[in-house]
Amino acid sequence: MKHLVIAGAGEFGRELYWTIEGANGYGTEYDIKGYLDDAPEPEKVAKLQKPLLGSTKEYQISEDDVFTCAIANPAAREVVIQKLLDKGAKFISIVHKTAIIHGSVNLGKGMVVCPFTVIGDSSVIGDYVVLNGFSAIGHDCVVGEYTCMMSHVDVTGHANVGRRVFIGGGAGTVPGVKIGDDAYIGAGSVVLKKVNPGIKVFGNPAVPI
Repeated sequence: MKHLVIAGAGEFGRELYWTIEGANGYGTEYDIKGYLDDAPEPEKVAKLQKPLLGSTKEYQISEDDVFTCAIANPAAREVVIQKLLDKGAKFISIVHKTAIIHGSVNLGKGMVVCPFTVIGDSSVIGDYVVLNGFSAIGHDCVVGEYTCMMSHVDVTGHANVGRRVFIGGGAGTVPGVKIGDDAYIGAGSVVLKKVNPGIKVFGNPAVPI
């Protein structure tokens, strides 16, 4: 039995705990050991279901440890994951049992796939991506590393989403749209045309802000 360490002890960390309890492999391949956080907030730590084990810097990785990351800011997520990888951490993917993933999908490592998500035929999903609850990715899409999609996001067929993109809850795209690296799509936005790298957009239709 492996022991899962969750990097990130904030609100998403608390939500991820319950997703893990309903994920493939929980209780048979791994249990939950606790949390790491480099800037813990006492009022948030008090609500955790498992103990705070320390910071990413001070924590000593054990042979039976595996890791997941509960940070939804893509850039910060990459920094924390890279810190742990440099220390020898091994990340596993958390995939909730209610997720529907077509057999032709190419999944990256270290992903978080929350309840009731759908990933369509022949899509390619990069490493360390977060797909929050009820999000959907259509057929033939590409999603880059560290991208985080919040709940009820709808990325439609042939869309190409870059690395470290944040897509807020309830946002969607038209088919075939391209979103560049490090872009930010505001909650509820509808992306009708290309979003350039590093641009923040909001609205229906989504426009730069």
